[in-house]
Amino acid sequence: MTNLRYADDIVLIASTRQELQALVNRVHSAAVSVGMRLNVKKIETMGVCDDKSPITVKVGLDALREVHSFKYLGAKFKADATCVEQVKTRLGLARDRMGSLTTLWKSGTLSNELKARLIQALVWPIVTYRAEA
Repeated sequence: MTNLRYADDIVLIASTRQELQALVNRVHSAAVSVGMRLNVKKIETMGVCDDKSPITVKVGLDALREVHSFKYLGAKFKADATCVEQVKTRLGLARDRMGSLTTLWKSGTLSNELKARLIQALVWPIVTYRAEA
């Protein structure tokens, strides 16, 4: 797989810098062939590998900006391939939801079983959203 596409967002995936440059060249050529152009101000590169040397990829004569993280369809991808920040964000959102439902948790009229079901329905999906099994 060399790309992920959704609407007008494309993520190109390559094993080498040369392969990435070739993919960018193909996308650029395809755009030019139908009278379009790539907006180099919106295109970024990111390496996820042990080699930390800068990645130089160009569209025509313009070098693309290198980043260490980016968001794609709401998920944050980082160059070090970790997801600690994403997990902390999800846990924080879930904690906020729990806090916003304090009146339910303090209610004496709701059974503990119902409260557990409410947590499963209202809080747990926030934690597990976009999580892979």
